[in-house]
Amino acid sequence: MRNTLLLHDFTSKPDHLEDINESLKKIQYHLLDELALKQELILAKEAEILHLKAELLQKDEKIESLNKKVAEVERNNEGNKQLNKKLINEVVRKQQDIEWYKRTYEKRSLLGTIKEKIFGK
Repeated sequence: MRNTLLLHDFTSKPDHLEDINESLKKIQYHLLDELALKQELILAKEAEILHLKAELLQKDEKIESLNKKVAEVERNNEGNKQLNKKLINEVVRKQQDIEWYKRTYEKRSLLGTIKEKIFGK
């Protein structure tokens, strides 16, 4: 009986090693599949990152362009403000000139004096 046990142990070891080898192969295939999936995921994420970087670059360029336009509009606005002030000052001066002419030619002239006396103040 002892011989049969030894023989059985001896013959069962190769089966046991084959089972282990088969299990290791399955694990290896599983890991390789998982590695391939992870690699695909990494490639997809890299492509997405490149796409997002390109979009970010476009947005940065657009922002820079808009900032330049804003600066130009601000310069134009400042020039327009100065022009408006100048025009307002000219209008005020013209109004003062008109008032001076009214005072000089209507109130101080002979006709202005006669007109004032006839129509009253």
